[in-house]
Amino acid sequence: MNDKRNIKTIAPFLAEDFIDLDEPIFDRDKYSILLNENSDRLKNFRKYLIWKLHDSWITELEIKSKKFEMKLNDFSTHVFGDTIVEKFKIDIEHDKLNFPVIIELKGNLNVGFFKVKENGEIESIEPIKVDEYLGEQILKLNNNQIEIAFELWYSNPNEDLPGERILIIVSAKEINIIENQKKAWNEIFGNKYDEYYKYFKEQFESDRYVSDYTECLKLVDEYEEKTKKPTA
Repeated sequence: MNDKRNIKTIAPFLAEDFIDLDEPIFDRDKYSILLNENSDRLKNFRKYLIWKLHDSWITELEIKSKKFEMKLNDFSTHVFGDTIVEKFKIDIEHDKLNFPVIIELKGNLNVGFFKVKENGEIESIEPIKVDEYLGEQILKLNNNQIEIAFELWYSNPNEDLPGERILIIVSAKEINIIENQKKAWNEIFGNKYDEYYKYFKEQFESDRYVSDYTECLKLVDEYEEKTKKPTA
């Protein structure tokens, strides 16, 4: 086995999602330090790293000669929007709750699609349509290059066959994140629930887990408790 083509050495942070491991092989504390020390280079992508975009739907994936662009419906914002709809009995269709965030990589672009075998070996495949964002690992980071492994879900169009996790590795000179969630929020809700959204974003950008309906209900209750006017 060529160890250099194994998920355990290429993207060890993601390895346990693809294969069985006898013991942890990745130092998450050191990885967090790396990300924090390079936050300027990562720009606003930093606040989405380590599962913050998990379960987000991939609404569009476009690969050109000089640019890789992946558009997502931000799952966490979607869940919070759904919570507002249910809490305040708003007549909005569920599929209208689309909160776009775009990951854009460009300059010296190189993109590869891979499957991961049971033993961890990665196998190059032709580009395929992927449906859901699961996670990522920053593989290389310097002034001239950023390389990222994206873990994504592929839903097999043949219903008799299972879906599977796919690895896309992208290398580029720079990364940009286009955040359109707030614009979409205002188009859907107007400005009536802006303060709820602001509180949600504050919690999202902390270490708190907010990608769950029950947790989002707690956020709404917390905000109302904090802003409750004292009674005489």
